[in-house]
Amino acid sequence: MPTWLVHGFRWPRSLIRVHVILENLDDAAPGWLMAPRTTAALLENFRNLHPEQMRMLPSLQFIEQYDPNDWSTSEQPYAYVCDQVHEIKLSVDIDDVRGKGVSSGAWAALADLRDKVAAGEKIGWFIVVNGDVERGVPSSDPVTRPPSTAQSGAFGQHLSFTPGHGVPAVPDIPHGARRESSIDPTKRDQKGLRKWLSVKVRKSKRATEIRTVPLTPPLPNGRRNGSFSLPNRLIQAASENKEHRSRASVPSNVAN
Repeated sequence: MPTWLVHGFRWPRSLIRVHVILENLDDAAPGWLMAPRTTAALLENFRNLHPEQMRMLPSLQFIEQYDPNDWSTSEQPYAYVCDQVHEIKLSVDIDDVRGKGVSSGAWAALADLRDKVAAGEKIGWFIVVNGDVERGVPSSDPVTRPPSTAQSGAFGQHLSFTPGHGVPAVPDIPHGARRESSIDPTKRDQKGLRKWLSVKVRKSKRATEIRTVPLTPPLPNGRRNGSFSLPNRLIQAASENKEHRSRASVPSNVAN
């Protein structure tokens, strides 16, 4: 865990972001100034904007404080712009380091630079601790989760992650359910699709048959083309009725 004794001023993160945006520094990451590309982009930008001050500050560095165990934030509220950086190995005599002092020209240049990028910030000595300078990608070891983290498993059981083990214990599953769960999801989806299509086809055929049924039933003993024959008893009744009407219409004197 690197620890430094630095001389310089704090650069608030909000002002860093404003500077990066206004100067259109595409290679600069305002959240971490110790990244190599970010450091190079900012130093080049400072040399272009403030050449006189940068000539007096040949060893200007950007230092970040960082605690890898603090998950409440991804970045610190400020970084340090330093003209002197002394790494502390086991111990350091602060009076000895400070006794060497800072040249008047370097101090004046640092004050001018401070006024241009972080006006009002104090120039002084700071002890800065950084728990992970590289901030690299985590290793490929299994991820350990807190004991409270649990994922819902099959059949209402829970899979709890045990500290120090990346793979949870798998609950015992009935043989039939295990065999069903081992089926390829693609085949299962295809089977469900075929079943759905067969139901749709049957419904379509049923609707077609209903539409082809005639709206009115056929007449008794008749044909659908419009011609039909009456039953014999109806014909006989009609002829008797006709004969009766004809007899009734003949005058009585003629009948005698």
